Amino acid sequence: MSDPSTTPAGWYDDGSGNLRYWDGNAWTEHAAPGAAATQSPADTTGEASAAQTQPYHAAAATGASVATADAPATAPATKPHVLGIIALAVAVVGFIFACIPGALIVGWILLPIAFVLSLVTLFLKGRKWPAIAGLIVSIVGTIVGAVVFFAVVSTTFGQAFEELDGVIVEASEAAEDIPEVDEPAEEAEPVPISNLAFGDTMIWEDGVELTVSAPEGYTPSEYAAGADFPNNIAFTMTIVNNSSENLDPLPYERLSSGGQEASQIFDLSGDGEDVGIPPTTVILPGQSVTWKTAWSVADPNSLTMQVSPSFEYEDAIFTNLP
Repeated sequence: MSDPSTTPAGWYDDGSGNLRYWDGNAWTEHAAPGAAATQSPADTTGEASAAQTQPYHAAAATGASVATADAPATAPATKPHVLGIIALAVAVVGFIFACIPGALIVGWILLPIAFVLSLVTLFLKGRKWPAIAGLIVSIVGTIVGAVVFFAVVSTTFGQAFEELDGVIVEASEAAEDIPEVDEPAEEAEPVPISNLAFGDTMIWEDGVELTVSAPEGYTPSEYAAGADFPNNIAFTMTIVNNSSENLDPLPYERLSSGGQEASQIFDLSGDGEDVGIPPTTVILPGQSVTWKTAWSVADPNSLTMQVSPSFEYEDAIFTNLP
């Protein structure tokens, strides 16, 4: 009885009536239609060498196809993988939506999905043509979608600029039709009234009067503030309200002496009178108010004072200069 493990390689009957190739160690997947019965590796006749060639010649005599060691006798047909078909379908739908301006977003969602599915299918068993076609369609669809997008954007901007130009032209025409309105003349700022001597009275249009007395010498007390120059003088200020309305006094005096700003003195006189504090109580029509103001000056012979009853009146200028 011969040992099958030592049977030479060749075509033998596998027991089912067909021929199968024995590689010297085990049966292979290569098979061919059977012919006359031949010896198998398990035969115990001891005539293995004669049987080696019989199967091959029998198969050739009957016209059977003989498989080789490189490929089986009958190659089964390979089908495309279902994922590749899905990828191709998604790519086609995405391509269609990418060409529609109002549905670009749908195309841009489907095309990347089809691209990924096609790449995955390339590594799976089955025919590759759906995956390759899906890749091509998804790439071309993306390009077409980008072109459509830029075309839509360009058209939209062009229409917007045209509408803007139209609005500008209409606004310009409307502005030309508006009649010109004369702007009101700016009110001139009050011009100070000058050339009043100390002791004179300034009378405004509504009847309000302001009198500044001639300067007198003044001796500050030990509590005085502002006595910075060697000469100190004082004025008696009087406001008379001859208007028909109440007057809220807010006098603001400014004094210069010898080309320098004088220093106002704030003091409390021996009789308890506040010096340098202007009145703030309302002055009724026909009433008057008097207060005292003191100054420290560089030259008492060169004095110029600018003052008004309140900020609503023009300033009056009093001076002892010729």
